[in-house]
Amino acid sequence: MMKQTQMAKTFATLLSIGLVLTGCSATAPSAAVPTEMPVMNQAIHDALPKKIKDAGELTVVISYANPPWFITDPGKTGEYTGAGAQLMDRVGDVMGVDVNIVAIPDIAGAFAAISSERYAFGFPYADLTGGPQERAGAEFVGVLQEVLPFLVLEGNPKKISSLDELCGVTVAASANAATYKAAEAQKLKCEAKGETLDVLGTTSIPNGVLAVRSGRADAFFTGGAAIFYAAQESEGELEVVGDEFDNGFEGAFMGALLPEGSDLTQPLLGAFQILFDNGEYETIMKNWGMDREMIEKPGINLHTGWIQNNPSSN
Repeated sequence: MMKQTQMAKTFATLLSIGLVLTGCSATAPSAAVPTEMPVMNQAIHDALPKKIKDAGELTVVISYANPPWFITDPGKTGEYTGAGAQLMDRVGDVMGVDVNIVAIPDIAGAFAAISSERYAFGFPYADLTGGPQERAGAEFVGVLQEVLPFLVLEGNPKKISSLDELCGVTVAASANAATYKAAEAQKLKCEAKGETLDVLGTTSIPNGVLAVRSGRADAFFTGGAAIFYAAQESEGELEVVGDEFDNGFEGAFMGALLPEGSDLTQPLLGAFQILFDNGEYETIMKNWGMDREMIEKPGINLHTGWIQNNPSSN
């Protein structure tokens, strides 16, 4: 079990219950390295759902071991390191509760378990609110904006550049993920031009990376954080291409997945806001090589807001 005490939100919706006492403000993260670990914020703790307060713990759902978010060591089931593990650790500190982690590979099963309040929330998941792939009944506390490029062998032997140019190759993507669906849609476009595109479904990030290494796939299409990390760890065997294109995922925010209207949404937003304000968010993200995914402040359903500001994109 991971001990994780969480942090508070200074947004207006929680100011009324005393978050003003924290002295935090909704500003961009500080560049300075924090000198103190976050401690429990009483207002945030008091705002937690009674079930969580009474238990003194909550359970966070992850999709699977997903470096650099969640990394496991052989023989240490349920124990994680990585950016996601550290963020959840800090969130738990601020909330004043223990945090457990459970992996549920299938997003439908994960969301069903969260909606039934068996588990508290999922992290990190793609925010698709307001778009054509929106998951009904879900809401998100967004904490980063993802890029979705391709992982290929060093030298990019098949000259893969972007989703729009992705014909005549085999591309791997996590089964049932948004990237898999996007690749399947591109396959139809390739076939309409008399070309082919083979889409290989994988069960995890490591399996997608292995598919490229072994030659079963020419590219792995998934979130940039995972594949930039994989390329870095490959000692020059792998590289990332196509990160200058949106590849069908403009405004791709990620964060915590909750049921719409959850009583945990505002306390969780508050906890993340404290991490942004005290510099912990920035330190953790940069430590795991995710500078490009950082945003200035967390928010609810950020993809919906992005669509509203970019109406021609939808």
